[in-house]
Amino acid sequence: MYNAREKWANYGQTRCMQGGDNILANKKKQKKRKINGWQGWLKGYQQVFRLIFKKRKYKKIRYPSKKKRAQRRKEIWLGTLAILGLILFFFSQDYQGVPTSSEASSEEVEMVYTDQEFVDLIGQYAVMEYPESHVLPSIVTAQAILESNFGKSQLSSEYFNLFGRKSYSPNDPSVDLPTQEFVNGRYITVDEPFRVYTSWEESVADHGRLLANGTSWNKTHYSGVLNASSYKEAAYALQEAGYATDPNYAESLIDVIERYELTRFDNQVQ
Repeated sequence: MYNAREKWANYGQTRCMQGGDNILANKKKQKKRKINGWQGWLKGYQQVFRLIFKKRKYKKIRYPSKKKRAQRRKEIWLGTLAILGLILFFFSQDYQGVPTSSEASSEEVEMVYTDQEFVDLIGQYAVMEYPESHVLPSIVTAQAILESNFGKSQLSSEYFNLFGRKSYSPNDPSVDLPTQEFVNGRYITVDEPFRVYTSWEESVADHGRLLANGTSWNKTHYSGVLNASSYKEAAYALQEAGYATDPNYAESLIDVIERYELTRFDNQVQ
């Protein structure tokens, strides 16, 4: 027999049970969502920290061995020395101007001069000295050529005495050397004290002072040379003043002046 009351009671019970299950299921889902949310935040922070504190991989640097380092230092030193050598080489080349330092002189002789180079060098020294001595540069240059054989004689190459200048003072540095003197119609060899200089430039300057100031016993001894209007007149004045014992000294000077065109130096001061 159909019992409606029992049916509805069972139906209500079933619905209650289903409702309870739904409530429990919803609570579990909510709890799970809460857990998932917390874990998600945690996971996110973990990723951030991993990025921040991530261990970086550094490339290992391979340093050269001690042997290679020593070889490299050696190459650097050799390169530096080569560069310094080139610099010194260029600075040691022959300077094509006229030396102006009075201390230069051993280098003048150590360098090999041609006859023309010697003429040009001494000619410029004579031009520079002219304002003090007033001796024609052609005469000074010709005397240097004759007396020193273009700077090749022992007196000029070792002691820088270009003009055969004698030493008459114990205070002057000097050296005794044999020389040819024309005495009584013939040449004889005698030892004489000669002045010693530190440079050819100094020798030219001292020669100019001698002709300009004269000797200790006659201040106007070479006035004829100073007052000469031409190189020929100056050459004969030197011979008459007894500068050299060679009877053909004036003619030799004139010949040298004309052969090497030394009057070009006179043109620079006139």
